[in-house]
Amino acid sequence: MPVLADRLTVALERLIQRGAPYQLLVIAGLIVLVALGGGLLAWGLTDAFAHPGAAVWWAFLRLTDPGYLGDDEGTTLRVISTVVTVLGYVLFMGSLIAILTQGLSRTMRRLESGLTPIAVRDHILILGWTNRTGPIVRELMLSEGRVRRFLSRRGARRLRIVILAERVDAGLYQELRDQLGPARPPRQVVFRSGSSMRIEHLRRVAFEQAAAILLPGADFALGGAEATDTRVVKTLMSIARHGHYRAGRVPVVVAEIFDTQKIPIARRAYDGPLELIAGDAFISRLIAQNARHPGLSHVYAELLSYEHGNEIYVRTHPELAGRPFGVLRYAFPEAVLLGVVRPEGSGFRPLLNPPPTFTPEPEDRFVLIARRYEAAVPAATALAAAAGPAPTAPARRMTMAVQPQRRVLMLGWSHKVRVLIQEFASYPGESFEIDVLSVVPAAERAAAMRRLDVPGERVRVRHLEGDYTVRADLERAGPAGYDNVILLGSDWLDSGEEADARTILGYVLLRALLPEDARDPAVLVELIDPANARLFRRRPGEVIISPVVLSHMLAHAALRQELTSVFGELFGPGGAEIFFRAVGDYGLAGRPATFRDVQQHAEAAGEIALGVRLHREADGPGGGVYLNPSGTQTWTFRPEDRIVVLTRYAEAASPAPDRPRP
Repeated sequence: MPVLADRLTVALERLIQRGAPYQLLVIAGLIVLVALGGGLLAWGLTDAFAHPGAAVWWAFLRLTDPGYLGDDEGTTLRVISTVVTVLGYVLFMGSLIAILTQGLSRTMRRLESGLTPIAVRDHILILGWTNRTGPIVRELMLSEGRVRRFLSRRGARRLRIVILAERVDAGLYQELRDQLGPARPPRQVVFRSGSSMRIEHLRRVAFEQAAAILLPGADFALGGAEATDTRVVKTLMSIARHGHYRAGRVPVVVAEIFDTQKIPIARRAYDGPLELIAGDAFISRLIAQNARHPGLSHVYAELLSYEHGNEIYVRTHPELAGRPFGVLRYAFPEAVLLGVVRPEGSGFRPLLNPPPTFTPEPEDRFVLIARRYEAAVPAATALAAAAGPAPTAPARRMTMAVQPQRRVLMLGWSHKVRVLIQEFASYPGESFEIDVLSVVPAAERAAAMRRLDVPGERVRVRHLEGDYTVRADLERAGPAGYDNVILLGSDWLDSGEEADARTILGYVLLRALLPEDARDPAVLVELIDPANARLFRRRPGEVIISPVVLSHMLAHAALRQELTSVFGELFGPGGAEIFFRAVGDYGLAGRPATFRDVQQHAEAAGEIALGVRLHREADGPGGGVYLNPSGTQTWTFRPEDRIVVLTRYAEAASPAPDRPRP
């Protein structure tokens, strides 16, 4: 008998587990049994019914509607009616409501989790929720003009953003709202749940109909940077293998790769339009250049973030083909002309800061710094005024004064350290002594560094063990004896919030150890969470927010592919480089000068003036940097003021006199 009961129980459980229709079927069976039992009992114990069918119907009415309870007469009939009515409350009403509520909750959870395939096209698809995703969405929503021009080339009108995340719930929506701000609710954003490595999940987000597909990196992903690169390559292969695209409708794919050695592999995985961003290498270049030229973070913050002042634009002006660059540089009254990008094979070749005699070709695209897209246009009057004798090469080319030897203290450890040291090693005229202080065992860090091909005579690396958030360990390192102190976001922690908390604590301890008015060493802080940047306003030191920079690159490389090559040239080793030129090099110290005067002096030295940096405002918002000011803007420069110029490292670099040690 117990075995039979167990079998019946298991059968009932399996039936109930099959869903709401079967649950309703079980409840209906119970209602029929109660109606039969109550009706037959009332027919047998009373003479109120002519036949059993009438008694069963009587019981069913009491079971489903308690209002009939007062119509019964006789004690026996009333007792049976009361029992049947109570069972009706439990079975008919309670169970029915519970089943319907449970089914509705399951349906709402399914809809909320984003398992339903979408039916849109020409959308921007972001594969993965990382610390880059929110800033990417913010960049896209702020870049209305660039997005509109991108979509118009696809014949679309409205921006739609689809995000494929491993887990989708109300908390994820709220996190995106917090990052976008209350003024910009994500009405155009759709979440779907799934993995980019599964083709059925990619079809869920209509990857074949997307206008652009973005694969952002993840600093704190399971498995680290290597696992992230593996997922990117696998996803690219899935998109290429399973995609059936209409002619001319292949989506642009922009992916972030941590290991630059995997870039050729990723290119072979996808044969469509593909832009690869080497995230670690790019951030390392910014950090290294900022260490060599303190103050550049303010230039990066403006050029690599849509919210601040100027931006880099690429425009086609075939009517300007054949005119010398020396004439064209003054043809844009509201923009600074940097050069051109030239189509070459499946990509583009940047030609920035070319000689004055360089003449653009009809297919070249002009690269400019401007406050808005509409300002990056030539003025007919300016072209006419610039017409005259053909320009000649500059009479003199000035050297770039660089510090030949530099001591750098890195606080923290991440996968970027190896790439950062390689970046320091790429400057042949300079040598670096780099000390790395971290709680990660020195043997583990040294093992990770052994694979690097770093010239030991120019770059010496020493690993120090200690916690830079402990005053004694940081004091033992002697930060005052270095030229630069770099606080890196540590990716061995569980989240960006924890990494930033350690970085901020380390910064506070560092400032406590240094004299209050000390400007040496130059302090550079890498943050993961953009919200923490406001903590450093009006505090000594500079900040680079790596997810914001990389998100800007990923978003705008998808909207304008030429920008990838421009960013690589501007912020990469060698070639064109942004540099601070002392006003005394141009003979402008102590006398009034307009920005047009500054531009002419820069042109005579073979450089392009991008703006100025006023030393008296260096500790204020923007670091005293003014890019692309009006040509009539006038300053009386002090000797410590600087000109922001675009020059060429290979031609201009030369050692500077050693600074006295602090």
